[in-house]
Amino acid sequence: MGTRSIPGPRRALRALVMLIGLALVVPTMIVASTTSATAASTATSTAVATAAWTPRVVPLYSGEPRMDLSFPEMREEFLDICETEQFNGYACITVGDGDGTHTGFPMFKCGWRKVYNFINAGAVVNNQYGGARVRLYNASQAEIASYGNGRHGIPNEILYATEWISVC
Repeated sequence: MGTRSIPGPRRALRALVMLIGLALVVPTMIVASTTSATAASTATSTAVATAAWTPRVVPLYSGEPRMDLSFPEMREEFLDICETEQFNGYACITVGDGDGTHTGFPMFKCGWRKVYNFINAGAVVNNQYGGARVRLYNASQAEIASYGNGRHGIPNEILYATEWISVC
């Protein structure tokens, strides 16, 4: 695989600040109308579900945070932000956690990555340079999907079979 320059420190810092801001702002926009007992019960259920089924990508490099997207609005915001100029050079993937929440992975470093627990509601935004593609592979490392620039939904049957991702 070829190498590609990593976005400058200021650009990467701005992008990370945008993502962290997203994680902080969107929940405040959502009005909850539950009692504290229901909220406590939901929190316990969510914690158990999260511990049981957490999507992962290995390795994630410095500047490639795993984003917990707790509300559907956060997933859409994450994908929208990944399409902006600040994310030129990135490939962003979101997957469902099986409990209505999602996890996002902004990636800019080239290479193969092992994936775990990709179960549903997948999407990719390929904002990489020079026609680079995001490729998904099964356990035999046979390519099962390839995505060029833009935003794409990943069909569940492809997502279920995905065990490797290649960025670049």
